[in-house]
Amino acid sequence: MSGGTVRRRTGVVLRHTARSLRGRDLSLWAAGVTFFAVLAVVPLALVALRGAAILGSPEFVAHGVARWADALPPDQKPGAALRALTAAALNSPWTTFLVTLLPATFYGEGLYRGLVQVSGHAPGAFVGWRGRLMFVPILLLSPTLAIVPLATADTVADLYVGGGWSTFWGITVSFHIDWLIIALVTGVVFVGSAPRGTRRGPLVLGSLAVASILAGFFHGFLLFLAIPLDWSVPFGGLAVVGVVSALVLWLYLLHVLLLLGFRLTLSVEATHAGSVPSTENLPGNRCRNAQ
Repeated sequence: MSGGTVRRRTGVVLRHTARSLRGRDLSLWAAGVTFFAVLAVVPLALVALRGAAILGSPEFVAHGVARWADALPPDQKPGAALRALTAAALNSPWTTFLVTLLPATFYGEGLYRGLVQVSGHAPGAFVGWRGRLMFVPILLLSPTLAIVPLATADTVADLYVGGGWSTFWGITVSFHIDWLIIALVTGVVFVGSAPRGTRRGPLVLGSLAVASILAGFFHGFLLFLAIPLDWSVPFGGLAVVGVVSALVLWLYLLHVLLLLGFRLTLSVEATHAGSVPSTENLPGNRCRNAQ
């Protein structure tokens, strides 16, 4: 495929994406996904860490988290939060985890709602429960997914704190670990949220590409942690409010990238083999015309 052909196809995909999102509020959808993520992220982390302790041991989980906590930039004190989260995961009674299972699936509901909106199709009945059921495989796999960074914590943490090329290789290794984990999660939600009839091959390839961007964005946040900023200044010196606000903003931007990547993936599929729909047949325009 020549360079000119690639540029033309890229232009077609970008125009299709822009037309699909014209007059539609991507920012609002990302904010909605972030709301559900805030509700689900701590319960999901508790389930993942407790499950990893069952598959391995509590000592294995505590050691791995401690190594990561020591390797992260200390300016914003993320280590203390990680240790507190781990202590809650390892020491809470089983009844607590039965209660956390439902809010842990809220992330699936948020992702499904946002991705379906981006695709331009009506959510349909029981959209919340469909999204939660879509997320159940990820919830079940979360302990196994957590074991991977915990098992490599000693090696990667030593590289992180080594400085110079050692830090570079540590970031490279952790990037690929995060990429594989995020790609699995992204692939599940892309396939589960795509309109009926969408081929799975392009969805899987799209999830791999989007996951690489999200993994890079995650590492950018680690760099942000190293900047000695006082996040509490805009909030009258309330440190907790500043930290929570910064994390929510990061989640919001992450979901903007995720939704945009999903829309690009669908546009690549829609324009495959030159079958570019007219402006009137785009998902967003069909909804507006129906009104």
